[in-house]
Amino acid sequence: MRLKEGLKREEPDGNLEYKLKLVEVPPERLEELASQLKYRLEEGMGEAIYELGVTDEGEVLGLDSRDLEETLKTLAAAAEKVGAKTTLIRKIHGKMGVAAEVLIRRTKEAESFPIWLYIPVLGNVDSGKSSLVSVLVSGELDDGNGSAMMKVARYLHEIKSRRTSSISSHPLGFDDHGETVNYRLASPFDEAEIFLNSSKIVDFVDLGGHERYFKTTLKGIMGHHPDYCLITVAANTGIKPMTIEHLKVVVGLRLPMVFVVTKIDMIPQKVGKVVKDISGLVKLPKINAVPFQVKSVDDAVVAAKIMPSGRVAPIFTVSNVTGEGLDLLRVFLNLLPPRTRWREQVNRSFLSYVDDIFNVKGV
Repeated sequence: MRLKEGLKREEPDGNLEYKLKLVEVPPERLEELASQLKYRLEEGMGEAIYELGVTDEGEVLGLDSRDLEETLKTLAAAAEKVGAKTTLIRKIHGKMGVAAEVLIRRTKEAESFPIWLYIPVLGNVDSGKSSLVSVLVSGELDDGNGSAMMKVARYLHEIKSRRTSSISSHPLGFDDHGETVNYRLASPFDEAEIFLNSSKIVDFVDLGGHERYFKTTLKGIMGHHPDYCLITVAANTGIKPMTIEHLKVVVGLRLPMVFVVTKIDMIPQKVGKVVKDISGLVKLPKINAVPFQVKSVDDAVVAAKIMPSGRVAPIFTVSNVTGEGLDLLRVFLNLLPPRTRWREQVNRSFLSYVDDIFNVKGV
């Protein structure tokens, strides 16, 4: 639901909090706000969303510029007390002024382990999965001839065939304010540096799309406890049989899905049809999701907030060559909440998958 259309009544649980205004707050009230914020952060596993200028009933009233500025400062002060930072996501006009949506995220200093999401990347062969992962993680666009894919390929035969046949993971890190950490590192693929400098990490699991590697793909999905799944569909080929097979796996595992239409620069006139085909596919009875094409930052924010329900299937249209649509996808990934409560998994039996076995001669 869009902010300007109103929100549902505030829930006592969860990481979403409404505040009409926080003006002239005394010290004792600030402590109460910090305590409440700490609870919301725990509910969101390190992240919380605050709607400012909104009543507890979800009515978007808004504030004048002075009150909004003071409310933002008060919220930032409360966040600092619990080791978190605030980031303004967007503003919207309410009935009486401007309302604001704010992301609050625990800092790296306050939380030793970053917020972590696993997202397997699925799709038919040659749909641009590896290229998309490479472009998102490195920040460098593809040249249209496989340069991006080569950066994430693990084996020589993958580079030669331009097809992924193995399982590889590539983290995309975000800092306290939602800025991409990878892009300011000497090597955007340096996992250690990404971990040390990120408050949130989206770990892409790059998988093969050819039917020959379907078992390996299944292993990659099952072995990473995914939060969501990202399915790529190339604009020049559309939905293929392996796309359907991958979708069946995602539905069987009851994972929320995100669709990314790639290669929109090649045949722009077919993009609309591909989006329509995906929309029809996710409406089928056994899937029963609501297709939602993301066309703006507001759409990306809304899609990220409602993704954990699994009822919505966002559709992005991007080009790894021109960069079109990638900014919206980054906004979405930055705001995407984790679904796995890792702290609750600590006491469970340990299970580890062996991905590769090496026999090095002479050792």
